[in-house]
This record gives sequence, C-alpha cells and structure tokens, in this order.
Amino acid sequence: MCSVGDDESVDDVMINEAGEDQFSEPIRSGACHKCGQNGELYKLVFREAECKSCFLNYVNHKFRATVGSSKAVPRDAEVLVVYDGSAESVVLLDMLKTAKSGSNFKKLHCHFKVIIVDDYELRNKALNALDYETYLQEMKDTMLSDSKTECYITNLRSDPHQMPYNIKDIDHYLARKLDDENMFSIMYSNIRTSTNRKEFIKIYLKKLLASMAQHLKCNYVFIPTININIAADFLSSIALGRGSSVGLDVGFVDDRLENGIRIMRPIKDLSVPEVNLYLRACNLKSCKQYNESSPGTADSIQGITESFIKNLQKNFTSTVSTIIRTGNKIAYNNFSNIHDKTDVVNQDENTISCEICCSLLSGESKTISAVEFSRFVSERGTKSSITDSDDKIKELSSFTQKRKENICHSCKNMLRDKDILPFIGNV
Repeated sequence: MCSVGDDESVDDVMINEAGEDQFSEPIRSGACHKCGQNGELYKLVFREAECKSCFLNYVNHKFRATVGSSKAVPRDAEVLVVYDGSAESVVLLDMLKTAKSGSNFKKLHCHFKVIIVDDYELRNKALNALDYETYLQEMKDTMLSDSKTECYITNLRSDPHQMPYNIKDIDHYLARKLDDENMFSIMYSNIRTSTNRKEFIKIYLKKLLASMAQHLKCNYVFIPTININIAADFLSSIALGRGSSVGLDVGFVDDRLENGIRIMRPIKDLSVPEVNLYLRACNLKSCKQYNESSPGTADSIQGITESFIKNLQKNFTSTVSTIIRTGNKIAYNNFSNIHDKTDVVNQDENTISCEICCSLLSGESKTISAVEFSRFVSERGTKSSITDSDDKIKELSSFTQKRKENICHSCKNMLRDKDILPFIGNV
C-alpha cells in the first residue's frame, strides 16, 4: 500500500489554502498537463489542469495513502462503511469500490458492508411522509445498483441493541415498532441547549455505529469525514473541555470505544472542492435532500465554530490546513505523554476512561474542581444556612463524587441537562 508523498502533502496544503470559492469547474477542454490527452479538464488551484483520469488517480491516491500509511487496517479486515447520503459518503463508497477492484498490487484487501444511518426524522421536524419514502427509496436503489454490496439500515433513534435491517427488507424497516424511537425523540427535544443536543448525538452515534459493527461482525468503521469537519471538531472539542482527547477527534483512528471497535476517517485529507469535482467526474450525486442547518445549529458552540472557520477561510485561506496541522501536533504531544507514563507504570491500574465518551481522564485539575464547587454552592441557593445543612452537603457531595468520579469535565457539563440522565445510562 502506498504512503503519502511530499508532492501530495504540498498539494493538499495548497488546496486547503486556496479556499472553497477559488476552485475551478471543468468548463473547458484541452490537453492534460500530465498525460497530454485531450478532453475535459479538472483544475484545482495550485495544480495544473488534468484530465478526468489523472484527476481521479490523484484523489484516489490520497484515499489509499491515508489508509495505507497508517497500517491500521489488516488484510481481509471486516469493515463497516457509514453511508448517510451526503456527498462525502457517496465519494467514500465509490473510492472504496474502486480500491477493491484495482490491480492486485494496489487493491485494498478488505471486506466491507454498508450501514445506512437514517437520521431524516430526527433532523427534519417538518416531516413529509412522501418525501421521506422517496428519500429511503432513493437510498435503496443506490445500494441495490451494486448486487455485491451487502447493505443494512438503522435509525439514528434506534436502541443500540436493535439489529439493523437488510436494505432489501425496507418494508420491514418501515413497519418496525417506534415506541423506543418516540421516547428518544421526546428526550432529545427536552435537552435544553443546542450544544448539548449536538454533543449527545455525536457520542450516541459513535456508540450506535460500534454496536452495529458488532452485530455485523465488523471490527472497523469507516466514516465520511473530510478536512473541514475535522477542523471544526478540533476547535469545538477544545471549547467544550475535551482537549486531552482531541487527538482522537482529528486523527485517522479513534480507538477509545470499550468494545474494541475502531472508527476511522479514510477521506480526512479531502477538501470540499475535491469532493465536488469527484462527484462531477464520476457523474454521482448525493441523496441527502433535507437541510442540515436544522434548528439549533446557529446557537450551538459546534455550529458557531464551523461557521467561524468557514468565514475565516474566505479571507485567510490557510485556516483549515493550519488548524489541522496544529491539531496533529497537539495530538502527538498528548499521546507521547500518555505512552511515557504507561511505559513506567501499569496501564490497567492508572488509565481511567470516561464512562460516557470513553476518553482517557486526565489528572485532577484544581481549576475545574474550583469551578464545580462554585457551581454546586450557587445552585444550592440560600434556602437554608450552611451550619444547619452540613450533613446534607456532605451527603450530596459524596453522592455527586461517586456519581461522576469517572466522567470527564465535558460530559459532566452535558449531564447537568438532567433530562438526558435516564436515557444516557443505557447508551
């Protein structure tokens, strides 16, 4: 398997620095700079105009390089590919099929299954039954167009222990019981802040995918995340107090889940212009027909961060690439410190993971402890004197400490939204 070369690394940085608005559509014909073939040209800023074949070779090489250089996917591995109908997931699935059908030297030797995560109802409050059925039928037709692809579907609101449905049995999926999913929707709507809603869905989705992978006997999960998503996740994680685990949010492999399932980002080095041109070159289209800027996006930390990055990218075109390179350096330093400690001390006795997000817990912080104590005192109010309620304070403090001793700072903040407590314990 190939690895990322210096030329591709420089090109990737330049493409990111060019910004989304500065890439050219293939609007003219001419001779390819690489092979000299005449035809439609695909032009990215800081790269010479290329024919369709050379452009696809370049983009597919980035995919192969990301997967191959990590050496994290063994031969004949069972991989679960997440497909949600977005442009990124369409590109990922097509690249994977291309890599599977290549020559023996360049062929990706793995077996993959596809899981469709149906989030239409949760994201779309104004649900139109006809549009929803059309959306599902389009997803089904896309998957069944390749008879060799084994595909399943599950709902984002499903219980993680619920087996996924085969896409061929879409009628059984539509006739499923909705009691648990309706409870999920009620709980989700009762979460008071948009930031907590998005953070809860992010954590729940990872655990749902890991559970689906176990049901389908897969050890690896490929998710369609590109560079702009990684940059937004990086800054959002720091803003939400997840700095110690940020390496798992920006790296190729996220192996923090307790059941051993590894979540991977094989197209993390692709940019939006590359995704759009790939769709054009292969005559593909996305299946997502609803507006992802659902209510609550603009007033959440994650939504504001993503909007901030996109706006900054327009004026300062190295924004995304700088954020990602900085994230990689922070990730390297964090994991170097962890490995230095675990080489000396027994890892099982000294590494504790958050019970909710499975991130490694850092050492006790006096600053965080002071903030939590101040919050505890403020929430008690002045209903009773401190002298008369010493026993109650000690009892409540002891209960709070036992309840949250293995929970990270960010998840503690999320758990303050008490409406999610009964449900999140079952995740």
